[in-house]
Amino acid sequence: MNIIFIKMNSKIIIDNVEFSFDDGCRVLKLKEKECPVEELQDFWDDIVPMNFVSIAKMPNLEQRRIALLYLDMNDLIKDVNPELIDSKTIEKQTTWINKDGKEELISFNDKYELYSVNNRDLGLSTNLNSLRHSYSYYVKFKDTSTDREYMIWVDLNDIIATNCKKPWISEDEKRKIASAIDAIAWTITTDVSKGCIEQIVRQGDCILIKPTLEYKKESSPRHLTGEEYLEFLKLES
Repeated sequence: MNIIFIKMNSKIIIDNVEFSFDDGCRVLKLKEKECPVEELQDFWDDIVPMNFVSIAKMPNLEQRRIALLYLDMNDLIKDVNPELIDSKTIEKQTTWINKDGKEELISFNDKYELYSVNNRDLGLSTNLNSLRHSYSYYVKFKDTSTDREYMIWVDLNDIIATNCKKPWISEDEKRKIASAIDAIAWTITTDVSKGCIEQIVRQGDCILIKPTLEYKKESSPRHLTGEEYLEFLKLES
């Protein structure tokens, strides 16, 4: 457990990142079920854990990263009032090695959900009028091997442009045509040009892309399209 309590200047270090005493206590309350250090024991039960809005307002990127690691996804969702804008369930088959060491074909449903969050609920600015029609987006999905749920924040404008769906249209129109599959595909980047992918293999968050024998290489990485994700994802575990 990488926690150091420093009395001299009232700092708490969590996972090698320094926090103020108050913020450190609130992040520790997310991380630990029981009081981890004796110095906090007297008031541990009174500490209010960080929520997403308070984390988002922290100016230090590393502090935000550590705090988000320990924020339960259900608590995050409760804080930001998300709106489901697209959901897609895909029937898939993959090969597993069972407990007897034999190869087995497994069928399963893979569900992806795309949500929008009004930026005023994220506490990104005090100017609520400017944020009334401003949104952030995330895609939610499950790890196929553990059933643990994950979420990734995505750029809807870039997703629309990547999939050639009229990037010049209004925000409301983009929300109507937004696709959860396009969103999950966008989280994957490759330098293999379009039309040159033979197969995509996904093991957890490790993505392997097999190109065709004669393929073109992009000068910089690009995002996958939803169409490529559906067509070339052949093996998943």
